[in-house]
Amino acid sequence: MSSPKQLSSDTITAHLPNQHLAMNHLQIGYWELDLQSRKMICTAPCKTIFGLAETDEFTYEKLLSLIHDDDLPLMQQQINNVIAHQTDNYNTEYRIEQSNGTMRWIKADGWIILDDNKLARLAGTIQDITDRKLSDLRKEELLSIVTHEINTPLTGIKGYLQLLERMLSASDNTKASQVIERAIKSSERLENILSDYFSHYKSSTPERLDRLHDFRLDELIKEIADNIQTIASTHQIIIRNMPEVWVHGDRQDLGQVLSNLLTNAIKYSPDHDAVHVDLQMDTKNATVCITDYGMGIAQINLDKLFNKSYRVNNYSAITGSGMGLYICREIINRHKGRIGVQSVEGKGSTFHFTLPII
Repeated sequence: MSSPKQLSSDTITAHLPNQHLAMNHLQIGYWELDLQSRKMICTAPCKTIFGLAETDEFTYEKLLSLIHDDDLPLMQQQINNVIAHQTDNYNTEYRIEQSNGTMRWIKADGWIILDDNKLARLAGTIQDITDRKLSDLRKEELLSIVTHEINTPLTGIKGYLQLLERMLSASDNTKASQVIERAIKSSERLENILSDYFSHYKSSTPERLDRLHDFRLDELIKEIADNIQTIASTHQIIIRNMPEVWVHGDRQDLGQVLSNLLTNAIKYSPDHDAVHVDLQMDTKNATVCITDYGMGIAQINLDKLFNKSYRVNNYSAITGSGMGLYICREIINRHKGRIGVQSVEGKGSTFHFTLPII
């Protein structure tokens, strides 16, 4: 995201006529709220989006009253954060209920306006994204159905293959055992591909507002590490530094990032038995580092590692779709963070990501 929009009154006055023409053409509503007088002005598209006539009075209280009860607390929290910090923009999505009872989805962006370097007004734009949201929901439902319908017979196929593997384990038919083993690995790879692509689709849709909360990142790290440790008998996950850190975001998605990075650290260090996790912080950001001492990654591959469907060639024996790190990057980017890796081939890797703290 670009730097915070702290605009002066002179800048606003100079640019609004042309901006309003463009926004009206694109059906984007614009509003301003004077924080002292509480007087609100808005454009005609703004009123139209909220289901009001151009001549209707539109106050800030009226705007809040039209926002869906489930979405209002987060919207108010984001506005309060912008006012309190005087450094942040906000961008979010919420539902409104128009006066005729119609439910619409709104994309909202907001910022502060300064007068003589003092907070004077709050401003924002809104856009009706209902058609896009409904399309996303239909796609997600269809993908969920397709994934389920494929997974059901795939689970049966995998089960029969495993049964055959056990039946042949006592025989001397090495060739048949090898074929079945490869078939099982292929079915597991297909399962992983389906899971990763479904996760990617869900992660590429805008966050559900009710999943964005303030929470302790250190507690989430410990929780995910404990979960992975339960099933990872070959490795010990060692937490070395874990200060108390609060962040704002989607706890479930960030848990997915941690789970993916920890699982990869174990998967790609088969000849070692330790993975280290560290959490560091400064005045603005928290940094999570996950270090393994395994295969490492050649320098030539590092720049491509977070690309969609990219897999390092010499890892072909390890199953995966190449989507996991791409999904991690998308999630961290949505949380206004950064993700990267430092690695030496043959010595191991440290994957790290940063998140803004609150």
